Amino acid sequence: MRREGDGRSSPRWRAILEARWRARLEEVTELSLAYHAAAADVLAGVEDPRARQLLHRAIEARQRLADTEDALGKVATADFGRCEECGVFIADVLLAAAPESRYCAGCVAEATLAAGEAAAATTGWAKTGPSGVGTAAGRR
Repeated sequence: MRREGDGRSSPRWRAILEARWRARLEEVTELSLAYHAAAADVLAGVEDPRARQLLHRAIEARQRLADTEDALGKVATADFGRCEECGVFIADVLLAAAPESRYCAGCVAEATLAAGEAAAATTGWAKTGPSGVGTAAGRR
């Protein structure tokens, strides 16, 4: 449980996150309107190459909005700033840059390393390069 004076559930974080929420909601709205206009052109028989790009951008913006909403919920329940994986407090510098952060730097580094190892194992790149010649990782 959080101490009252730790500052992570303070009105400051709520204000920062609410401002980000408003900006992200505006972005989702603008992208959605632009996509629907482009999609209407496609339905009318006019090909608009931006439609697919706008759709992807709108989906990504909606995910960022959801992340901000989750962070606001954590402020309300005093869970803001805790790593979802290991439970330690996320560094203030990381929260200042990305208040929606879900994981501490250590867990992000572990996940990145594990993903890289998994990709190397499934693609075979850890043992051979693109030409089939062994790499340093494959010569261990």
